[in-house]
Amino acid sequence: CSFPEVNPFDPAIQYALNKLKPLDCAATGIPNLVRVENQVIIVDHVKVKTVLKKGSTFKHCLYHVLKLQVNSDKKTEIAQTRGSFNVSMKVDPKDEEIRVDCLDSKNTTISKSWFAYVRVDPQRQKVLDDSYKNHVDKKKPVETLSILMIGVDGFAKQHFARSMPKSRDFLIKELGALEMHKHGKLGYSTFPNVMGLLTGKTALEFSQDPKWKFNTKGWMDQINEAFIWSEARRLGYRTGLIMDQVSITAFHFLKNGYRKKPVDHYLRRIVVDSEKDSLMRKTKKNCYGDESEVSKMYDYWFQLLHHYNSTKSNRTPFFAYSFLARLTHDDYNGAFMGDEMYLTFLKGLKNSNALNNTVIVWFSDHGERFGKIRYTYQGTIESSTPYLFFVFPPWFEKKYPDVMRVFRTNQNRLTSHYDTYATMQDILNFKGVVGPKGQLGQRSISMFREIPEDRTCSDAKIPAEFCVCARFSKAKLSPSLDNYLGMVLRNKVAALTKPQRTKCVDLHLGSVESILEETDTGKDAKKGVRLFRVSIMTEPGQGLFEATLEFEVKKNSAKVVGEVARTNMYRGQADCVSTVELRRYCYSAVCDTATDTHWAELSTDQTWSETHPPVPVCLYNVLACDLYL
Repeated sequence: CSFPEVNPFDPAIQYALNKLKPLDCAATGIPNLVRVENQVIIVDHVKVKTVLKKGSTFKHCLYHVLKLQVNSDKKTEIAQTRGSFNVSMKVDPKDEEIRVDCLDSKNTTISKSWFAYVRVDPQRQKVLDDSYKNHVDKKKPVETLSILMIGVDGFAKQHFARSMPKSRDFLIKELGALEMHKHGKLGYSTFPNVMGLLTGKTALEFSQDPKWKFNTKGWMDQINEAFIWSEARRLGYRTGLIMDQVSITAFHFLKNGYRKKPVDHYLRRIVVDSEKDSLMRKTKKNCYGDESEVSKMYDYWFQLLHHYNSTKSNRTPFFAYSFLARLTHDDYNGAFMGDEMYLTFLKGLKNSNALNNTVIVWFSDHGERFGKIRYTYQGTIESSTPYLFFVFPPWFEKKYPDVMRVFRTNQNRLTSHYDTYATMQDILNFKGVVGPKGQLGQRSISMFREIPEDRTCSDAKIPAEFCVCARFSKAKLSPSLDNYLGMVLRNKVAALTKPQRTKCVDLHLGSVESILEETDTGKDAKKGVRLFRVSIMTEPGQGLFEATLEFEVKKNSAKVVGEVARTNMYRGQADCVSTVELRRYCYSAVCDTATDTHWAELSTDQTWSETHPPVPVCLYNVLACDLYL
């Protein structure tokens, strides 16, 4: 795989970058009027004076215990109000997630604060202790290593170097992180990527497997036992899960989330309760008042480390997975705001001595999907190249040099999330020796085994449309062939939404934005086939779509290979469609009731020729059709 090494600092993409200043919640956010010290909530009366309006005085603060509503992972309610106070109040040792509301003399809420605590259940610990002892007796791992997964949404390795240079340098220079240089994504969005990462399988495989019969619109509990955190828990590991979003996580977007806690420590209630708060989160969504969301989320991990990673023997190992999306999901430029926050977090990890028996998996799911950079060749590459780093304990390489020699070799081999999953399985059952060499065609190969140097995307089961091993350059084609390829892609998009035609308008080709052609072919190349990467804009709605097309030279016909990517935001255009796979292709009919234009599709056997290129035919609404022909 001739993985492309594009320059993260290429002057040609500078126009697409907005180097935002570091996030400063204290500057604009409403201050949190309480803080917690030694499990005591204390009112900060100096801050109180800064928020009181003329004619009002401070009344008190109310201590609320939060819970999720029955059969809901997206709604909270107050389970109990423990009381009011105007100076201080002890935190009840049973409470996991709480909200403190502070009111003035007019009973107006002037500030809110949220707190979450890692609570240890003695009965649960006994069960996990027994499971761990059984694991050690039967599997006899030579080391017990905890795993801490730190994920950020939509973040290419090139953009990580651009937007968080301090954090990246600290990872590599201070923590000895090893970067996987040829790491590729498995799917368009978060869900298919984290499924490969956390289960080693696809959602389709779970749906078709009679053991699971996974309904992708239902509860994630259906397959929770297949996730690697459940595997770790069966081995006696304590487990944790953090996500900063309510409805757009991989497990909640057009899904129900979890009916029961998927892990031992699930930071959820304060996330749900606070997300739509109009007082503390209205000005800056990345803040909880004057505290950053990133800091609040990761404080939970420091608590977990304090409880479970304080012993040299690591007899209470943990598996912790976090994935934060808000900073980068809608705008990749948001990453520039986060460098200082993530640097602080990394320094905290180093100072906590947590790394002595913990492996950090520092990852993203995919690169940037939307925005100006996606309209460049570099953006096409970056969208498919998420970053992946591993941080091993400082003593690990000296003790296991052969294992790490193979790992370092694999830094320059083609990898995917499937391989990360296999590696974590090996960490959970660490034997301290190099495993047998990986074979071509194996989907998941642990990085403790040598990955074949000539591995291709096909071998690694990376879909062709997301493969960056091939090199592409601007295609020099006739206008009619340009149009033909654009129409093939348009027709593919139209075919995807055809079952929802009452809700989704029949999009037509507005323009062909770009066409790239593969210029070097590897062993996966097909004879007599030209490979194109085509980008189009459709109307109405100005949707931007990108896909890989195979053009059979003898037949003069093309077809879309694999998934069609949407490269601009589509929020609000398809809210009436409940199928997650179709939303990015749909423009809701209710948004465009004035235009009712239908376009004839190319038949499956229709081909292209220079003298008789296929032309879209308007079936009705001739005026609208004429405007575009």
